[in-house]
Amino acid sequence: MFPRVSRVSVGGKTYEYLRIVENYRDRDGRMKQRVVGNLGRLDELAKDNRLDSLVEKLRRFCTEDFILPREIATKEAVSWGQVLVARRLWEHSELDRIVKEHCQGKHGFEVAERAFVLVANRLSDPKSEHGLARWLDSTYVCDSKGKRFLPDWLPEELVSKEQRVKVSWNWLNRWYRTLDAVYEKKDEIEKELFLRLRDLLNLKVDLVFYDITSVYFERREPVGKLRKHGKSRDGKPREVQVLVGFVMVAGFPIASHIFAGNESEKKTVAGVVKDVDQRFGLRDIIFVADTGMVSPANRELFESLETYHYLLGHPGRRNEDARQWLGEIVEGRWRDCGRGTRVQEVKSGREGVRVFIADSEERKRYETRMRERSMARAEEHLKKVQKAVAAGRLKKPDKIGAHAARALQRDKGYRYFSYRVPGEGQFEYFRDEEKLQAETLHEGRYILTTDHVTLDAQEAVSHYKQLSDLEDSIRAFKDLIEGRPVWHKKDERICAHLFIAQLALFLLRVLRELLDRASLPFSPKEALEAVKSLGIAILDLNGNQHVMAAGPKRDARRVFAALGIENLEPPGSMRNPPLEKGGKAM
Repeated sequence: MFPRVSRVSVGGKTYEYLRIVENYRDRDGRMKQRVVGNLGRLDELAKDNRLDSLVEKLRRFCTEDFILPREIATKEAVSWGQVLVARRLWEHSELDRIVKEHCQGKHGFEVAERAFVLVANRLSDPKSEHGLARWLDSTYVCDSKGKRFLPDWLPEELVSKEQRVKVSWNWLNRWYRTLDAVYEKKDEIEKELFLRLRDLLNLKVDLVFYDITSVYFERREPVGKLRKHGKSRDGKPREVQVLVGFVMVAGFPIASHIFAGNESEKKTVAGVVKDVDQRFGLRDIIFVADTGMVSPANRELFESLETYHYLLGHPGRRNEDARQWLGEIVEGRWRDCGRGTRVQEVKSGREGVRVFIADSEERKRYETRMRERSMARAEEHLKKVQKAVAAGRLKKPDKIGAHAARALQRDKGYRYFSYRVPGEGQFEYFRDEEKLQAETLHEGRYILTTDHVTLDAQEAVSHYKQLSDLEDSIRAFKDLIEGRPVWHKKDERICAHLFIAQLALFLLRVLRELLDRASLPFSPKEALEAVKSLGIAILDLNGNQHVMAAGPKRDARRVFAALGIENLEPPGSMRNPPLEKGGKAM
């Protein structure tokens, strides 16, 4: 049946009638139409909304919900795409299973579901546990059954300048307990993730990369055993910090280690190597690290381990060994490594130690530019001293020398210039060719040392270049903990906070792997930015609440396809009702 408007002319006037018509076949099988019902003239039906009233009365006989536009209201529109991607990565890496198996125990809440919220927050919009509430307010975050996580806000009258926390303590405490529960099983989770990674990529581990970074805190007091003043890699020497060491395999973080902020990088290696050996059982591997890890003690450590070898960057400037090895270079022995890099092995002068010198055109151009800029600035400082002497503002040799020494310290001028003070009121500086020659000898070159007997020089350079992947991961890790200031007082909570960021970093690396497999030219950051276009509309349909996904743009759809995400609706949504065990809609 269907509606039809029929026009009828009466007395020179044309009237429109609304009728219900159906198709039927006569005895000869011919298709015909007949009027089932005559609803009346359209102009009369339009009076007083009579037709609307009729439709509203008829809809109760419909088998599906029939909602009028005026009965639809948008209660809320929130973000969803990044959480959907995070859930896919969480399940693909089996973190849901791993965390549940190891962490649930006697806890009276779903640890794995809450841990997912913390990790998803790190991927989406890094916040502290206090800032988590604001994120949950503007983002649709639910568990695997569709139950949404929402903040428990305090009444406005209980919030003041002194009492700045705007959520209830019980709500906040549950997230702290989640941190504690997950961190308590950190070692087991890391090991399980490594086994999953090995199976997922069919990985044969023969290289392990290690590097260290610092994370500063805006609480300056060195409370506890970890927060100490030390060499800052963030340019925050006045802030207390902790050190975070990462062990990476194939670009994935398989373990992290937290050290006091004043710990020496060299001293961290022994404990890390022992942990990798005992917990992951890796054999026949090369441990790759940067220049900060070089020490006689660490070399002796690797010599004592039969199945472990090292490949270490070696300090260049102001190092006697480096000066000697660079002097052993023979121009005709370079071997091409591709992309403007060449390498040659030189005599180390030490038993069991091999030395490779790598020469990079790109690195040389960069370091030359930096040196020339530094030289120009250093010379400007020396010219100011020269002018002060010429003007008579500096006369005594000791004061002239003191000003000149300070000028050379700025912009590392002592590497390129020297000066003389022949007498009172006299000063001259000059470019020191011997110093300059020593500097240019290092430009574009870096030194690698190893105890591996058969490692090829070109392979050594290739392995060492992979450290840049680790450095990219460390930068991504710091992005994931941008929710500063961090106010955790306990050392264990600091470690737990950083471990959640490590899990987010692992998922970020899984995302990169899946994007590469799909040949999608997006970085993980670009992919997460693209899927922001997918949101959730929470609708009130005639008194009933419904949830539905809306708005994915082209790039978002490409990311979802690359990750194998077909259903964009959250669990329990209007077009994706919860399912019983048998698979039938509830």
